[in-house]
Amino acid sequence: MAIDKSYRIGFPRADVYAAWVSSETIIAPATAMDVLPEVGGHYRLQMKTAEFEMSNEGVFLQVVPEDYLHYTWQWSGDEEVSDIEVWFRDEGAGTRLDLRHSKLTSAESVQNHDAGWDSYVSGLKHFLGVG
Repeated sequence: MAIDKSYRIGFPRADVYAAWVSSETIIAPATAMDVLPEVGGHYRLQMKTAEFEMSNEGVFLQVVPEDYLHYTWQWSGDEEVSDIEVWFRDEGAGTRLDLRHSKLTSAESVQNHDAGWDSYVSGLKHFLGVG
């Protein structure tokens, strides 16, 4: 199962890409990020509150700076390992971000990740200052 999404972000592609691969781009509910955007590098996300603690880890499979990312995605304690592909394209003065999240194993996972991507991109826009 897969999710295909497309977003318009009113910032240049270089800025959107840089924010996507930065360890400084911490968007709630995440509390920490550690990103090494190179083939074989890692994508780590942590969420830690008084109520729960979760983490995610992925490995970059392909990296074409400012154009394309392909990495794995796995939540701690979950056997589902999915794939994320992100394309960054110029669109006017902004960026069109196309995303494919594949290898999801259940309708519940699709639903949760679909809503999660909308929330994340909304937070990314806020982070960039285009709310």
